[in-house]
Amino acid sequence: MIWRHLFGYLPANVIQGLVSFGAVYAYTRLLGADDYGRYALILTIMSASHTTTLTWAEAAAYRFAGEAEERGGMNDHIRTSITLSMLSLIPALLIVGIGWLIVGGDPKMQAAIIWLALSMPCFSVIQMSLEIHKARQQVSRFAKISIAHILLGFAGGLYFAWRTQAGAAAPFIGLAISGVLFAAIQGQYLWKLSKEGRFETSRAKSYFAYGMPLALALLLEIALGAGDRFLIAYFLDNAAVGAYAAGYGVSDQTIRLLCMWGAMAGAPLLMASYEKHGMSGIAEPGKNMARLLMLIALPAATGLAMVAQPLAQFMIGEELRDQAALTIPWIAAAGLINGFIIYYFSEAFQLSKKTALRASLMIIPTVLNVILNIILLPRIGLMGAVYATVFCYALALLLVMGVGRRFIALPIPIKDLTLIAIACAGMAGVVYLLPAIGAFPELMLKASLGGIAYAILAIGLNAGGARDLVKSLKRSNSA
Repeated sequence: MIWRHLFGYLPANVIQGLVSFGAVYAYTRLLGADDYGRYALILTIMSASHTTTLTWAEAAAYRFAGEAEERGGMNDHIRTSITLSMLSLIPALLIVGIGWLIVGGDPKMQAAIIWLALSMPCFSVIQMSLEIHKARQQVSRFAKISIAHILLGFAGGLYFAWRTQAGAAAPFIGLAISGVLFAAIQGQYLWKLSKEGRFETSRAKSYFAYGMPLALALLLEIALGAGDRFLIAYFLDNAAVGAYAAGYGVSDQTIRLLCMWGAMAGAPLLMASYEKHGMSGIAEPGKNMARLLMLIALPAATGLAMVAQPLAQFMIGEELRDQAALTIPWIAAAGLINGFIIYYFSEAFQLSKKTALRASLMIIPTVLNVILNIILLPRIGLMGAVYATVFCYALALLLVMGVGRRFIALPIPIKDLTLIAIACAGMAGVVYLLPAIGAFPELMLKASLGGIAYAILAIGLNAGGARDLVKSLKRSNSA
């Protein structure tokens, strides 16, 4: 079941990955270092405002959809969730408005924020519908909507960056245009699905109690992973922010997408099993989800670290690539750690509805990250922010993993982790021996041969069930 869901979500995640890489490749060239830095800062504002005010309703829409499916009342659930999301737009736009006032000395930043404000209500409607599709295991619908929305937004952003002088606003113009179209379509879908449903205060209270602490935890994770961009801008400059964001765009985003892909396949099955069987339903789907995440994310992080130089030469504009190349291996490690925090070990808090505790745990690494950035940035420059992030993510992992086991002991398949690590080491050895011929040819050579080496070793060792997957695919094809 988990493999079928995994491959069902594959097209959407492939497109998301290609667009993420394409955004770094195109925007670092079309926008230039300063405007790309502005774009990265505005993305952080977008993530922070959305997470603070809207994510809690979206998270509750997903988590409580399982209960609504099992016990009835899906129309009331969706009507309540939609209403909460619409009400939450008021503080969301207020935060964006405050950001617009703060950057009053930079008209380019203000122009971009205006388009951001237009796209946010649309994105909220679209995200709500995607959460419902995911919770109901409607994989095909999720993939089609996600792909079309992403591609249209990216195409629009590219057009305005290439053909106009919109600068940092160009990507957000594309997002706004795509958002208006798909919000209209998905808004109608949600309203029809909630036909004859009504807003229920009791549901709203439960959703807020569950979702708001989760949103605060995610906000702290944004502060940990991206908040240092503002400190970099303060201690260094916007170009340094651009280099840091570019490194994140080709490494952290890759790992995050892979972990998200695995979680899309595994988390709904884990939640459904828990709702039906309680604690006894955790072991098997939890083990499968952990193995899946390890099998796809660990080799990706290893590979990114090994091809950092040619990847930066190919993907990132000349003004930013040298600094970005230094950050990629470290950010890949941070992304791997954070991926397991968000997409696996946090499930213990979400299933047990202990999201307030989950949020409080993130305060320690977030505050420590700010302190370390203030100490390290003036002394060793951009890499100070990178080292601080990796250390604080590692601390966050220990906290979330350790405390979460008090409520739900998610499986940690040590044998599979060991075998996957051995396969990754073999892949790294092969890549290390290949010649450094530069840029795209070197990237393709090392990525392809490294990938083949990993696949052979993983199947040979049956790491993470790789050999079992191949056998099941053969049986499916022969049938």
